[in-house]
Amino acid sequence: MTCCWSGWQRSKLGSDLFAIFCRNSVLAIPQLLNRRSFASLQTSKRQTRKRMIDAFYIFTKGGLLLWSTQLVKVKGNPIDRLIKEVLLEERVGETFATLDSYNLKWKLLNEMDLFFVVVYQGILQMAYLEGLLSMAAKEFNHHIANFGSGLTIKHVDFDQDFLRCRQKADKELKESRRPGGMRSFADTKKGADVQKNREEKGLPAPAKKGKSGGADGDKDEDDEEDDAAKVAEARAKLTKAKGKKDGNSKEKDAEASKPKKGKEARHWDGGKVSKSLMQELDFSKNKPDEADLAAKQAEFLGSGDDEDFDAEVESLSSGSEAEEEKKDDGRVGGLFKSLTRGVKNITGGAVLTEEDLEPILKKFKTELMTRNVAAEVADKLSESVRRSLVGKTTGRFTSMASTVKQALKESMETLLTPKKSIDVLRAALAAKNAGRVYTIVFLGVNGVGKSTNLAKVAYYLKHKGGLDVLICACDTFRAGAVEQLKTHSRCLDVPLFERGYGKDPAEIAKNAIAHAKSNGHDVVLVDTAGRMQDNEPLMRALAKLVAINSPDLVLFVGEALVGNDAIDQVTKFNRSLVDLSADPRNPRGIDGMLLTKYDTVDDKVGAALSMVYVTGQPVVFVGTGQKYTHLRKMQAKEVVKTLLG
Repeated sequence: MTCCWSGWQRSKLGSDLFAIFCRNSVLAIPQLLNRRSFASLQTSKRQTRKRMIDAFYIFTKGGLLLWSTQLVKVKGNPIDRLIKEVLLEERVGETFATLDSYNLKWKLLNEMDLFFVVVYQGILQMAYLEGLLSMAAKEFNHHIANFGSGLTIKHVDFDQDFLRCRQKADKELKESRRPGGMRSFADTKKGADVQKNREEKGLPAPAKKGKSGGADGDKDEDDEEDDAAKVAEARAKLTKAKGKKDGNSKEKDAEASKPKKGKEARHWDGGKVSKSLMQELDFSKNKPDEADLAAKQAEFLGSGDDEDFDAEVESLSSGSEAEEEKKDDGRVGGLFKSLTRGVKNITGGAVLTEEDLEPILKKFKTELMTRNVAAEVADKLSESVRRSLVGKTTGRFTSMASTVKQALKESMETLLTPKKSIDVLRAALAAKNAGRVYTIVFLGVNGVGKSTNLAKVAYYLKHKGGLDVLICACDTFRAGAVEQLKTHSRCLDVPLFERGYGKDPAEIAKNAIAHAKSNGHDVVLVDTAGRMQDNEPLMRALAKLVAINSPDLVLFVGEALVGNDAIDQVTKFNRSLVDLSADPRNPRGIDGMLLTKYDTVDDKVGAALSMVYVTGQPVVFVGTGQKYTHLRKMQAKEVVKTLLG
């Protein structure tokens, strides 16, 4: 009995212990798993911290890759896109770009003509990236000091040096994240500059206000008395002004009670167009007689000399290069003379520093903005020139002024030279030989001269290329728009396709292209209604017209008079066409630009520079007058020469 009891007792004790063990294990296993997952998370965080960047590249201006490392496999070709779309487009001053879902930050080392590029994803502090690039550039420059210039260097071993740069940059980033005491305004850079300016002007340092007692306390009491006096004076003025207002309010009420003649209602697009409204807007019932037509032809055609038109349409040049060089020989004239007046005239072996370039580039940026270059473009252009010149050594018998001038000239010519060239006449002739109709759509804001310059292009294609042109009136919004095109068509002896007012412009353009195919026309020029860039319904209708008809060329017509507004106009027009495109995978934007009123701006031709810089598309034509022959092609060198004086 004892034995059985003891055995039963032992078995019960064992089961209790087993249960306790299982219960503790169930509690312990999640804790163990949590510890392991936490440890793995910490390890992954440390690994991620170690590879905060994805790749690093060092290459020359000529495109020779000297050294590279990829901490993570980089998908696509972001470096190729950086070279083609940024560096070759003279946008070095931006130093940051997002390409192929990667962020790229770069530094140009002018002494060796080298680019240092860091590739990463996500968000990193700019101070960390700039520090890493600066340390890598310094170490690499020291590493290859015995190799010579950047164009003669071959692949080098930079792995260990770059690892030390990364470790140092990570350490500085970690230290910068530690909390520290708040600095006073005097300790900041701006505070130091303010204090320096006060000392230069001989002004005393600002007195600190005392919290209690002493002279500071007396000053505070005096300030309070002055404030009270100012408040009382302001109240008195307010009471006096209120009395005058009450006296004048009776006269205003009497004037307001008089009945006013209301403004006549105007019918705009969007509703049903009645027959009476159509008749009201139609001003072409009485056709002009032969005398009126002859007067209009004399106004737009002038003498009708095609030789003058051929000379004008080729380029903007008004004289030979030799004459211009002879004119400017021995001096730096115009804008550049004023820009380089304060630069040291050191000949040969001078190293350009930021202190030398700062005053001239500041003046250069200001003068560019006075010539209608948008402020944003002027900033980026001057920054690009500064980065490309800092650290450069002037050649023998070459002054700083000539070095800076050459850099400015090359940068602006590179900007104005677009990615592709558009020859409208050649493209139209090629389409004719292929048996299809060449279509051009003209778009832009109100009042820039779309219809007049469309007529100039029609005259150019008809007389220079012998093409059969059809004008399509798709401005069904503005009263008199169709009649204006009828006048141009009679003067040019070119047929007009129109369906009146209040119709869908996209359908009219579609029917016009079909009509041109069936009747043997070579080119269709589509005129659209002017609209502001912020009017979304009208921009959507314009995108619909472009999407349905797929024109060969979309020309943005803008004024050469505008400055900062040029960027806003062309950017929003292009963005609207892309965003509202029928095929998001293959969006259609602006293909080129036509600048009007170019003859009225003298040397203020900066709008061309701004538009080309923003869109990357060329200026196809510029309008230089009211006659049909006043149409020219723009040359980048001519614009640069005009801007630089």
